[in-house]
Amino acid sequence: MAERPPGHWATVADLDAPSVVDFRYSPRRHRLAKVLAVLGAAALLAAYAALFDEPWWQVLLRFGLIGVGVALITNWQLRRQPRLPLRLTDEALHLTGPNGTRLSIDWINMAGARVRGRVNPRLVITPLDPQQTRPPMRPGQWSTPGRGPYELVVRLSWMRPGPDALRRELARRLPTT
Repeated sequence: MAERPPGHWATVADLDAPSVVDFRYSPRRHRLAKVLAVLGAAALLAAYAALFDEPWWQVLLRFGLIGVGVALITNWQLRRQPRLPLRLTDEALHLTGPNGTRLSIDWINMAGARVRGRVNPRLVITPLDPQQTRPPMRPGQWSTPGRGPYELVVRLSWMRPGPDALRRELARRLPTT
């Protein structure tokens, strides 16, 4: 073993890192989130019914319909967004778009890729040249209203491995400027 000057340490983590990392939807995490949401809603419903002295079924009808409406509108809005699975290789980031179409963006063609949010994590990707993606992107093809025409937002809720692993992989793979 070669002698190193003081203060220089070998880093084994970068050498042992896998070259391909897949981020997939986790049904187990989704079911757990649904159970926790139902339990939280039941507790709020019981507290509201007791506080305002209303029958629980009237409170459920009032707020349940609002909740269903919000869920349907949100689901309709998110149809155009890219989604999991997400694959990171040494050459490119591969993601699944609407209707199961695939998109690949080379790392050198990334203007930015950041994981935002803790409660509702999402990956925000902006390619440098949308025509260099595979297949080439059209303006507004997968963008979300209120975003740039080529900005991609990938929902990371219920992802395995978690958003922190994706943050580490992005930091390792993105070119530094």
